[in-house]
Amino acid sequence: MRALPILVALWSGSAFAAPTMEERNEAFEDANTLAMDGNMAGSADAVMAVIDNPEWDMFDGEAHARLATMLKNFDLPYAALVAYTKALEADPEGVGSEANKAVELADVVGDQAILEPVFANNLGLDVDDATRSRMAYLAARENHRSGNLPTAAAMLKLVKPNDPYYPEAKALEGVILSLQDRHGDALAPLQIALAVGNRAKREGIFKSVVNMNLARAYYAAENFAQASYYWAQIERGDAKWLDAQFERAWAHFRLEDMNGTLGLLQNHVSPYFSDRYYPEAAMLRLYSLFLLCKFPEASAQLEAFQAQYRPQQQELMATASLSPAQLFDAVRRHIEGQATDLPPMVSAAFENEDRIRDSIVAVTSAEEEMGRLRNVSANVFAQVASEWVSARRETIIANEGGRILNRIQAMEAELSEMLGNSDVTKLDLMQMEARLYERASFTGKLPESKRRVKRQVRARVQERLWDWQGEYWADEIGYYKIDTKPECPENMTQGG
Repeated sequence: MRALPILVALWSGSAFAAPTMEERNEAFEDANTLAMDGNMAGSADAVMAVIDNPEWDMFDGEAHARLATMLKNFDLPYAALVAYTKALEADPEGVGSEANKAVELADVVGDQAILEPVFANNLGLDVDDATRSRMAYLAARENHRSGNLPTAAAMLKLVKPNDPYYPEAKALEGVILSLQDRHGDALAPLQIALAVGNRAKREGIFKSVVNMNLARAYYAAENFAQASYYWAQIERGDAKWLDAQFERAWAHFRLEDMNGTLGLLQNHVSPYFSDRYYPEAAMLRLYSLFLLCKFPEASAQLEAFQAQYRPQQQELMATASLSPAQLFDAVRRHIEGQATDLPPMVSAAFENEDRIRDSIVAVTSAEEEMGRLRNVSANVFAQVASEWVSARRETIIANEGGRILNRIQAMEAELSEMLGNSDVTKLDLMQMEARLYERASFTGKLPESKRRVKRQVRARVQERLWDWQGEYWADEIGYYKIDTKPECPENMTQGG
């Protein structure tokens, strides 16, 4: 059968013929009349009637924008934000001038993410420079999350230096370049982010995250000394300090500084962090001991690794049985200072993450507004607005709870593989140690290790030095120095 031609007149980017003024007056007649009489609640209900009437689909964007304005005046900012989002989705060109109002509301309720998909598809709207700059940042975040890295990088070029989110934009640009394996190119935007962030008084999480990403970029570019420097900028009291110590240990390992590696990792094997998730740190410590031919110590480290992480694997498996909503609630309660049954190795991964904290702020805002909407539930607009806000709350919880669950499942899978491989590693260690004793049985003595120059250890004025006695003290964490000698015979040096 021959296809029939489809005749469509485009209006404001939508598949509708441009409406006449008479049609607009007819559609919004009741809403306008009630508003003139001062009955704003009734006017909002009348606008809802336009939205629900398929005959007036051509006014969907305008109707949602009108409703958003009224909801904002009713002190319902979250519902107004959802209405603006629906307006921009329905008719971006027709209501594009409202984009800045939507951004302002997103800042108020703490839910910028709701606008990211809309702006990612409509960055060319006719808006002022400041609004476009903010739209570009949010659109770039959406493309970064979706894996469209070149597009995200291009959008970040539109963020102006006077934009309040310029430090975050430059930090995100550096991360995107690193994800594209352009680690050398990532250094400049990350350095800019650090500098402008300092001028803008961005302390705490922002500063430590940028330092971490700078260190990672230098490490990936194989400048291990600079990587170590930036990891060392994470202060001892920072929530990311233990992560930084572990990653810095890798830089020293790549520099073949096994003493430095072991000194940094001594923190992770202390009893203060026995409930944290650092299996790779334990294995890195084992590899360092292995390369020093300290097989008995490496075997002991392997036994300790299995003893610590087999129970943690079971704990992760049990935690992974929780629903996304339960996991989000548990992380939320932990961050808000309430007791939970969530393992510290899970909660520690999220407690200082900007994204999860933003999500908690948004969910809290939604819940507070849902409470206010119950007081005016007799109105149609209030019922619909409550449904919108409730649906958005559920979406955030499902998305973030699902992300937490994915992280737990990945941790359990990684740990399961490492525990399985540890049995093979144990066999390797036993074989290497057996080779030493086998040689001793033929020669009557153990092979001599490679000689090293003995240096006198000197303490600075503000330091005290003493031999390790096997005790851990809280004020010693972060200050461990290890000076051990390799025990590898000349003809049995381990390869890295």
